[in-house]
Amino acid sequence: MAILVIIAGAAAAYLMGSIPTGYLIVKGLKGLDIRSVGSGNIGATNVKRVLGLKWFFGVLFLDALKGFLPVLAVKLLFPQYQFLPVIAALCAVLGHTFTIFLNFKGGKGVATGLGVFLALAPLSVICSLASFVIILFMFKYISLGSIVAAVLLPAFVFIFGENGFLNLVLLFAVFTAVFVVYKHKENINRLREGTESKFTVKSEKKEDAAKPEIKKKAGKK
Repeated sequence: MAILVIIAGAAAAYLMGSIPTGYLIVKGLKGLDIRSVGSGNIGATNVKRVLGLKWFFGVLFLDALKGFLPVLAVKLLFPQYQFLPVIAALCAVLGHTFTIFLNFKGGKGVATGLGVFLALAPLSVICSLASFVIILFMFKYISLGSIVAAVLLPAFVFIFGENGFLNLVLLFAVFTAVFVVYKHKENINRLREGTESKFTVKSEKKEDAAKPEIKKKAGKK
């Protein structure tokens, strides 16, 4: 019975995490494949280039929600399996970054990671989110804010004692930090070179956002 619960919980979390929110919204509203626009990423930052700021927040919320819901569900439904929320969290993040619906190519896991940790370690996430906002306000780089927030998350989990069963939450926070930094390796190179695009509240010109040839060559997140 326990094995079936673990498998079902992990599979459900992966499938929910795999829902390519940004891809579906851009495809539905503009008829464009978000993977051929801007950075080619399916996350909120690239969606903003096509649909504007309100959809940046919309996709960010939905990507976080698809991480939050499965973790919260297994915590409430199966409290006897204290390790299951961490397994569900891992599967949701992997689902977003390696989505089955887009040939196992997805986003960078930041928003979905935010969602799973809101369910696992809410106080730590609030502090990491505050760090993200501060870095974004100071330097205007979403990628830099995401990296700093991810790296600080394990420290906050440790400080506030939100370690969970056998410190699994802390271990998962460390894994998430390493994973997020790895997924942002191209952004790190662009930050070093001074070519990373800064976040603005204004949308980019539609004609620029619609050009497939700027994918991954324009130095954007």
